[in-house]
This record gives sequence, structure tokens and C-alpha cells, in this order.
Amino acid sequence: MAFFEHGRNRYYYFDAGSGAPALLLHGLGNSGRAWSEQVVALLHLGRRVIVPDLLGHGASSAALTPVSPAEQAQALVALLDHLGLESAQVVGLSLGAMVALELAIACPQAVEVLVVAATFASMASSARQRQLDEWIAQLDQPDGCLKRFEAGWPALVGRTFAASGDGLRLYQAWHAQAAQQRPRCQIHWCEGMKTYDLGDQLQQIQAPTLVLATDGDLISPLDEARLIAASVPCAHLITFAGDSHVFNLPLAPAFNQALLDRLQALH
Repeated sequence: MAFFEHGRNRYYYFDAGSGAPALLLHGLGNSGRAWSEQVVALLHLGRRVIVPDLLGHGASSAALTPVSPAEQAQALVALLDHLGLESAQVVGLSLGAMVALELAIACPQAVEVLVVAATFASMASSARQRQLDEWIAQLDQPDGCLKRFEAGWPALVGRTFAASGDGLRLYQAWHAQAAQQRPRCQIHWCEGMKTYDLGDQLQQIQAPTLVLATDGDLISPLDEARLIAASVPCAHLITFAGDSHVFNLPLAPAFNQALLDRLQALH
């Protein structure tokens, strides 16, 4: 099956392969298709790969009210239960990593290994609240998702990759995806993210954790990754040279190597 229901919402997920399950969580304004390079690598490794579309994204139900990373983490517990799984190796990027961190805190038995990339420990600061308000203002206009995507593309994948052939092909695919997205869903996510503040809770995480970042990320600066790695017990930080935020695609070989090395070492 490709769908499961939690509360009033219907979620789409991709499920392939066998072996130890890996749960991959995408970022704001994207979908599970953002993990294409990692899906292939994990399947070749003999893993089971589960890739849901978060609420309000892709083929999942619309987000009709503000939704927080903590609330979405509970839906993922329901997904694992739906699949008959007690736990998984959880990989998240940006918003997906915020959800993954919440999941590791709220339901530690569900997270065997945690990998988080390009993410945040908190959105509670005045600077982060202003950032969310700016995103909401961008989204709350005609074709808001598309306009925000166009304006933010170089920061998402990095200037060099954005100008490359692979970058241009990805831009076309994601441009069409952005054109189909629902601005109100992303606005509800931005509103929900305003409550995201893990603060001292990061030290509660029990899972072995890998933190990944690029040193030139303008959306989630390297200091965010350093803070998470310093706060989470048993965490290891790997930093890549680059200016991309969604760097699992432009830096796929290096990202995959770090990911697979970590998962193989622990399984």
C-alpha cells in the first residue's frame, strides 16, 4: 500500500526493499522525491527504504491548520505502527530533521540511528521568528510557493550546482513541483514551526546521532549543526565544503558515503 491514515489525514509513503528499515524525511516545500539519490544507495546496500510525504506536501493530505514538527513526529510513530515496525533508522533534512529530532525525544525506542542534516535546534529566537514571518509573507501572495522557490533556488542547492546541467534538470522538475504546491499548507507549517524549541531537550536523545552540514549554508548556518552535535550525547558532526542547504543531491556522493558509513557501522 502507498497510503495510511492518521487522525483525519491521509499520508502517502514510498516503501521498497528489505532488511533494516530507513525512514527518510524531506524538507519544507519538497516531497519524498528529494531523496532519490539516497533511496538508490540504500536499496543497493540491502536496506528497506520508507519515504513519506509530510502533511501538506506531495501526495499527502493538505495541512488545514498549523502543524508542528512535534505533531508530525506522532504521525510517523503511527506510520511505523501501520507498517508493523517497532523502530527504524531515521534520516531527516531541514524540516524533516526537525521532525526526526522531535521523534527521537518523544519516542526514543522508535529511533535506532538518527541522521540529521541542515537543520535547527530551535526557531524561538527573534531572528528565526522573523525568518518564518518572511517566508509566510512570500507564500501569502499569488503563486507564493513558486515565487519562494524561484527566489531561494541558489541557496537551496548552491550556486555552482544550480548552474550545472544536473542542477538545471533538477530545477525544471522541482519548479513544476513548486507550481503544484499549496501555499496555505506551507504557511501552516511556518506557523507551527514558530513553536519549535528543543533547547535543553536535545540532551535526552539516546540514539547514536550523525549531524551533517555544509560550511556555507545560508539557511541553516554551520553553528546550528555545531550546537546540535554538542548537545546530543553520542553525536558526531561531519561538515562538507559548499553553500547548499538541500545538499543531499548536489553533494550526493559525499552525503551517501557519510550516511552509509554510519549506518553500516551501527548495523
